[in-house]
Amino acid sequence: MKRFLTLPNAILAALLAGLVFGWIAGATRLLERFPGLNEALSLGGDLFKQLILMVVLPLVFFSLIGGMMGIGDPRRLGRVALKTLVLYALTGALACTIALVFVNTLVPGRHVPAETRDQIAKDYEAQQKKLVAPLAGEAKEAMRPTFWKFARSLVPANVVDALARGQMLPVIFFALLFGLTAATLSGTRRDRFVDLVGSITEVMIRMVGVVMKFAPVGVFCLIATAAASLGLALIRPLAMYCLVVVLALAAHFFIVYGGLIKLLTRVPFLQFCRALRPVFITAFSTSSSAATLPVNLECVTRRLNVPPSVGSFVLPIGATVNMDGTAIMQSVAAVFIAQLYSIPLNVPQQLAIILTALLASVGSAPIPSAGVAMLVLILEPLGIPLEGLALIWAVDRPLDMLRTVVNVTGDGVAAAAVATMEGEDVRYVAEMAATAESAGA
Repeated sequence: MKRFLTLPNAILAALLAGLVFGWIAGATRLLERFPGLNEALSLGGDLFKQLILMVVLPLVFFSLIGGMMGIGDPRRLGRVALKTLVLYALTGALACTIALVFVNTLVPGRHVPAETRDQIAKDYEAQQKKLVAPLAGEAKEAMRPTFWKFARSLVPANVVDALARGQMLPVIFFALLFGLTAATLSGTRRDRFVDLVGSITEVMIRMVGVVMKFAPVGVFCLIATAAASLGLALIRPLAMYCLVVVLALAAHFFIVYGGLIKLLTRVPFLQFCRALRPVFITAFSTSSSAATLPVNLECVTRRLNVPPSVGSFVLPIGATVNMDGTAIMQSVAAVFIAQLYSIPLNVPQQLAIILTALLASVGSAPIPSAGVAMLVLILEPLGIPLEGLALIWAVDRPLDMLRTVVNVTGDGVAAAAVATMEGEDVRYVAEMAATAESAGA
C-alpha cells in the first residue's frame, strides 16, 4: 500500500478529485452561492503557482552559473546551444505542419452554424475586445515578433530589472556570461565559488521539494476552479474545433516526441513519460510553462540523469521559446476562424500562418492563455475577422491545459536528446525516482 502513497499519485488523485468537485460545483452553481468558497479555492491555487514561480529565476540563475563553470569549454556550450535551437525549430515546424494537416482534413469550421457562431461571438464580445486591446496601434507593432527584436531582447540593459520583470532570456544570457567568466577563476577562489553556487542551487532544489509537498492542495484548488468555470455547454457546438486541437496535440506528443526519444536517446518513451509524470500534472493544473520549469528541471536531472549543466541551459530556453502546443493551437485556430467566415486560404497564406505562429508562439508569455492574445498577429494580416477570437476564448481553458503539457514535454525531450548527443548517460533512474517519491509522500 505504501508503494502507492507517493507524492505524484497524491497529486494525480487531487487532480481527479478537483475535476469531479469542479464539475459538480459548476452544475449546482455552488461557487456562486458560496463566494467565500470560491475565494478560498482561488487563493489556494494562486498561492501554489506563486510559490513555484518564486523559485524559478533564482534556480535557473544559479544552476546555470554552476553548469557553465562545470562545462568550462565555450566550444561545448556552442554545440549544446546549436543542437537545442535546431531541435526547437524542427519540432515547432512539425507542430504547425501537423496542425494544418488536421484542420484542413477535418474542416471544423463547417460544423458551426452561422447563428451559433454569431451568438457565441456576441456573448464573449467583452473578452474578445479585452484580448485585442493590448495589441492595438503602436502596441501591436511593438509586440509583433521578429528575429531582430528577439536578438535585441537577449541582452539586458539592466539585469536587476530583467529579474524583477521575470524576463527569462535576458537572465539566461547574463547567467551564461557570468558563469563563463567565473570559470576563468583559479585556485581556491574558484573552488570556494563553485561550492557556494552549488550550495545555493541545492537549497533552491530543496525549496522546490518543500513547495511540491503542498501540490495536492494547490492542484485540487486550481482544477476545481477551472472545471467549475469551463462552460461545458459551449463544448458541444465547438466540439469539432476542440477535437482537431486535441488530435494534433496527441499526434505531436506521441509521433514527434516519441520518435525523437526513440531516435536520439536510449530511454524507452514509456519510461520517459513515467519520469516526467509530475511535470505533466503540474503543467496541466497550472497551465504555465514557467511554473512547471522547476519541476521539469528536477525530474529531468534526477529521474533521467541529464547533467544539470545541460538541463539548466536547455529547459529555461525551452520554457520561453519552445511552445509547440501553442503553435498548434494558433495554427488550428487561424484556419478554423477563416473556415467559420468562409475565407479561403491558399498555400502561401497557410505557410505564412506557420511562420507567424512559430514567431508568435515564441513571443507568447509562458502563462495561461497568452497564445490566444497573440492570435491577433496571425489573423489581422490575413484579413480574418478578430471577432472569431471570442469562440477560441470560450473553450480555451481546457485546451490551454493540454497544450501546456505538450510545451513542457518538448523541453524535456530536447534536454534528454541534447545530453545524449553530448555523450551523457541519459537513462531512467528507477531507484532514485522511487526514493524521491517515497520521500515526498
